[in-house]
Amino acid sequence: MKKMKKIFSSKLVSVKEFGTDPHNVFSSHEFAGLIDSAMAIKHTVQINLFGGTTLALHNGRHNYIFDQIDNLETVGCFCFTELGYGNNAAKMETTITYDKATSEFVVHSPSDLSQKYWISNGFNHANMAVVFGQTIVNGKNEGVNAFLVPIRDAQMNLMPGV
Repeated sequence: MKKMKKIFSSKLVSVKEFGTDPHNVFSSHEFAGLIDSAMAIKHTVQINLFGGTTLALHNGRHNYIFDQIDNLETVGCFCFTELGYGNNAAKMETTITYDKATSEFVVHSPSDLSQKYWISNGFNHANMAVVFGQTIVNGKNEGVNAFLVPIRDAQMNLMPGV
């Protein structure tokens, strides 16, 4: 993380460059790999998987987060894969259900096979996750969608019953 902070503090790359200079984003991965391959994976998760997904799927309400991704105030992880289904979205068991009473979405992984597997950044550093799940609104499955989920507690995990 210390190495990643040095790279990000240099302002040589920004998640926002996916829209303006994607070659710079991809070059940053190559250079990060020359420094430290383990750090390069964290870099890729932060910029591509977490940041790139957030950028690609965001709406105007999410503009605030891109500078936070760039300065590592928001460190993200990517929660798509499930133990029993890999990246097979059609079989994904995790649900994200809209609760009208609280005006919130509730993430639920109902079985051992629906456990989410975090790609890097997870336990030690992430404070936000992009979580994919079957979206249920008014009892209707609206398909798989991605949600930004704050990680409030380092012990929190997306395991069955959560």
